[in-house]
Amino acid sequence: MMIKKKQFGWVLIMALITACSSTPKQAMQKEVSTIDLTEIEFSSTPQPLSDFVESIEYIKLSEDPLVTDARIINLFEDKKGNFYLDVPGGLFKYAPDGSFIKSLIRIGQGPNEINHKSNAIFSLEQEFILIDDNGKSYYQKISLDGDFLDRISSSIIVNGKYLGRRNIYDYWKNFELYKWSNRCGLPNQGEYINRDSLYFFHIKDLNTDSDIYKMKNHHFHIKGKIDGNWYMNYSYPTYRGELNDSTYWVKPLFVDTVYCTSDWTDVRPLYVIKKSSSASDYEWEIKLFAGDRNVSRSELMNKDRLIDVLALENGILFTYFVESGKLGAGFCPANGKAETFSKFFKNDVDEFCPPLNMERRIANRNFFQKEGYIYTLVNAFEFFEEGAKPPFPDLTEDSNPVIVKLKLKK
Repeated sequence: MMIKKKQFGWVLIMALITACSSTPKQAMQKEVSTIDLTEIEFSSTPQPLSDFVESIEYIKLSEDPLVTDARIINLFEDKKGNFYLDVPGGLFKYAPDGSFIKSLIRIGQGPNEINHKSNAIFSLEQEFILIDDNGKSYYQKISLDGDFLDRISSSIIVNGKYLGRRNIYDYWKNFELYKWSNRCGLPNQGEYINRDSLYFFHIKDLNTDSDIYKMKNHHFHIKGKIDGNWYMNYSYPTYRGELNDSTYWVKPLFVDTVYCTSDWTDVRPLYVIKKSSSASDYEWEIKLFAGDRNVSRSELMNKDRLIDVLALENGILFTYFVESGKLGAGFCPANGKAETFSKFFKNDVDEFCPPLNMERRIANRNFFQKEGYIYTLVNAFEFFEEGAKPPFPDLTEDSNPVIVKLKLKK
């Protein structure tokens, strides 16, 4: 009996050790959670920020240089805590305390200058930035200090034949997420297309310089007819971000599943989003996307639609549209049910932060998601409006925007 008890004790200890030492991939093997939006309604009452925020920090930026409206600025933070502001036509670097360091790009047509910056794509792990110079057949690669490193071709050429453009959208760790655009120019009127194409996106491993994954579009047979104007969503081809330091999430625009991965060998569903039977589905969105006139104007204004998604570890932030043009944002916990969404999230966490328009921030990707935090910029004058208070004594309405760091609930 004593021997059996000892054996049982060792088995129990080894089981505990094994459980505690599981790899990120093993840790991800949990049940898929549901997000229930089947009975969602618009409310004029703001949503409480405390639904998903635990605490708030504020970082004041240098007054010089003067930057533009926070609503059109994207924000990033590197491993050393330095901040980067991707502003229209520029790229600024700041120290962790918000003091200005330098401008990282030069505008012009000279050597290594940027003629017209349309986008900045950050690889914070590999410590470089790609600048998309509109109209050029390459990306300009610079260091996090603004030093020129290389030119990366955006053309896909096989056996001397041009097959399309490689549109790079994001980097995470040593992985590059890109979309292969395999056509030249705009589609023809009357043509039937699925803008998502056969694959939503591709993943390239920078360490091996090879493609290791591509997410197949199982709805590729669904197409819309090009008829008049068509549009591209700002987040195209997929919503995406860092869930935590070992997990990345993606959601193709019109698919009702959020996926996650630790290394692109274990891509699996994280959240399945449930909508009402009358809400838009993949086919309806693809037709709208193409400008298909089978989607009428009246239907467009009276169709419930899930618009944008930002996945968190304990649920999702989302933007939603209902009849009569009511658009706003809400939060739904994992395996929970969201009842309302609103234009703003009201700050009930501290006395400083003004109500946040999360619908606009999610739609325009005016945030940075990292290690359990969301970073966003808030215009200084908003802290002087009703329900808010300046977090710094020397802040004025004309000051530069303030970095607001939201600590997320687990």
